Amino acid sequence: MHPFRVVSLVCLWALLTLPQSAWAQSKPFDVELLKALKAGGLVVVMRHAAADPDKADIDPLNFRNVKAQQPLTDLGKQSARALGDTFRRIGISFGEVLTSRFNRAYQTAVLAGFKGAKPVTELTEGSLVVSPNEQRRRAVYLRERTVAPTPTGQNRLIVTHRTNIAQAFGKEWYDVREGEASIFRAEKGAYSLLARLQLDEWGRLALLAAKS
Repeated sequence: MHPFRVVSLVCLWALLTLPQSAWAQSKPFDVELLKALKAGGLVVVMRHAAADPDKADIDPLNFRNVKAQQPLTDLGKQSARALGDTFRRIGISFGEVLTSRFNRAYQTAVLAGFKGAKPVTELTEGSLVVSPNEQRRRAVYLRERTVAPTPTGQNRLIVTHRTNIAQAFGKEWYDVREGEASIFRAEKGAYSLLARLQLDEWGRLALLAAKS
């Protein structure tokens, strides 16, 4: 493995698993966000962890052909595991975990510890192989799962792709980064955005959880 990648892996692991470090100073809203996540009823819509930018989906209609899909990088795999550890240390409970059928999204959830993650076609990136109407239907599905009720005390985790997220929630999400999570609250059939967190920002919440 290249020395730079080794350093990157170590640094990311430290960011996610050592929230007491200086970078993780809490922001004013973090207390309310932590309480809301622990109470449940929120939906976390996440773009999959870092994938290999030198690879592409060359057999996009055959989801079983994992070798023909863009894979997670070593850094992406490590960050997914670390994120799952952070969720558990914070005490966030997910009653439902849904993912794209592409392995990079499903693997992100599984590596985070969600063995019961359910891959669904409607969360799968299809911009190159499905019709514009189908893309719109998938955007509608994502919004519907964002406002659907969650079991008492539970949250919902959705792992999907940039295209799906941007089409569902608007142009403000065209810059959504790998591993970035948008946290929504649903009320009376509508959703409101509480926060957008990068992977390394979950450590702030872990710090607060450890102090409480």
